[in-house]
Amino acid sequence: MKQSVLRFAAQLWAMLAVLLLFVAAALPAHADDGDMDEITHYTVTVDTRADGSADITYELDWNVIGGSLDEPLTWVRIGLPNSHNDSLVNLTPDTVLNVSSVDDGGSFAKVDFINAYFPPDIAATIGAQSSVHFAFQVHQSHLFLLNEDGNADYSFTPGWFDDLCVDELTIRWVALDGIQADNDSQDGNYLVWNFGPLDHGESATVHVSVPAHTAQNYSPDAAATDSEMYYDDSDQVLVFFFVLLLVIIVIALITVSVSRTNGIWNGGFGEDDPDDWYWYSNGHTHIHVARNLPPPEGYHRVPPPANFKAGGGKTRGGGAGRRSSGSDHSNHSSCACACACVSSCACACACAGGGRAGCSTKNFYKITVKKAD
Repeated sequence: MKQSVLRFAAQLWAMLAVLLLFVAAALPAHADDGDMDEITHYTVTVDTRADGSADITYELDWNVIGGSLDEPLTWVRIGLPNSHNDSLVNLTPDTVLNVSSVDDGGSFAKVDFINAYFPPDIAATIGAQSSVHFAFQVHQSHLFLLNEDGNADYSFTPGWFDDLCVDELTIRWVALDGIQADNDSQDGNYLVWNFGPLDHGESATVHVSVPAHTAQNYSPDAAATDSEMYYDDSDQVLVFFFVLLLVIIVIALITVSVSRTNGIWNGGFGEDDPDDWYWYSNGHTHIHVARNLPPPEGYHRVPPPANFKAGGGKTRGGGAGRRSSGSDHSNHSSCACACACVSSCACACACAGGGRAGCSTKNFYKITVKKAD
């Protein structure tokens, strides 16, 4: 039986290794590892209004680098800070057919293209294109928090992409009198932050503080509440790794226990080894007990029953039996984009028509919500 238990422990270690491989596969990879798209330039410009809300302009250069003839890029969804948005404006009518607001597990701007876009090799063959430039503007509210000192604080994270890389991200914020920020530079009347390249899932956050003499004109209705400020999925990650740690500890304890006790196990995992336990009887009932354990009171040692055959059969009697239990749990990651929070929460993903494995189907572009720094 010792060998049986050790084999079972080895199987558990193998399953754990497979699980870790799946986890590793979900971690960021590089653009040449099968990405279908990449973004070369991603510019976000924030122009605040007198009430504290803002007109935010998104401008992107999007390249299709993978896929087949049946997988053209026909539309994308860009994550917005929260659901308090309106007045979407299409700034590139030459390439974009329509821009609309979508609430589908989060807040998005859906950008429908006039043409379909393919990877370079296919595009060259059929006379199509593989790159598209597009831009749109949205009026966004609930972006700031009002402090007790009268100042207003913004913490803004543009939408990021889990399954593609961004070569360059630029964030521009209109400079107001007395404004304080962690910007890199200034270009005319705009504070500027430059980030990049950004790998899969990487995001950038900027912080802006508006002085009280300006923020006093901000509308309380345009301010975010503490409950809206963050959606934090870090607890789910901690629970996953805690459960994983428990699994590792249990497997290790089984392995060590079996090794140190000469294979004695109060139960079975596939074989019945008569050398691992003794039979006992109270005159009416026969049981078998692990060799290192005392028999129950009133039981004395006896030879194995005449009809007993070792080698995997299940016998009547004592000891911990083996049972097979099903599970209703599916092993998949749950991605959410609850962007009812302030600008620190933004998501982005890309989808396409023609059967491509996009957000709405196979979650090719996984959506994640991250907490601001």
